[in-house]
Amino acid sequence: MKEHSMEARVLTTFPLFMHKVFHDYHPDTGPFALNRTQMKALMIIHIESSPHMTKVCYHMNMEKGSLTPVIDSLIESGLVERRRNPNDRRKINLSLTVKGTELVFASLQKVHEHILKKLARLPKEEVQRFKRAMLDLHEITLKL
Repeated sequence: MKEHSMEARVLTTFPLFMHKVFHDYHPDTGPFALNRTQMKALMIIHIESSPHMTKVCYHMNMEKGSLTPVIDSLIESGLVERRRNPNDRRKINLSLTVKGTELVFASLQKVHEHILKKLARLPKEEVQRFKRAMLDLHEITLKL
């Protein structure tokens, strides 16, 4: 495989990006002592606005059996609630509690500040390229 092939870039760029941006980021989860998987689940539940378990599994690239203990721990912490889907009783929707919402908003603010610190090292033109690239990747990914 060529060093600069599309496949190699897809397989290496995203993990490298996450490492470069977040290797030194340690979220403040207050009294909850949550791990990154739990925080990611909270973020997805917030962004997707009361998704069902299958949708959270899809976004986290996890099997339902692996996600269930994560969600159970968030419920035990009082951050997430399970509710039956009113349109399909087989589905369970997840929603944030008030405490969960407060934690997510505080965490999003800290992530925002962390990313701004990282971007401050770059010239303005590269920051603009970064922002455009993120928007483009997001839009394209949603279409795949």
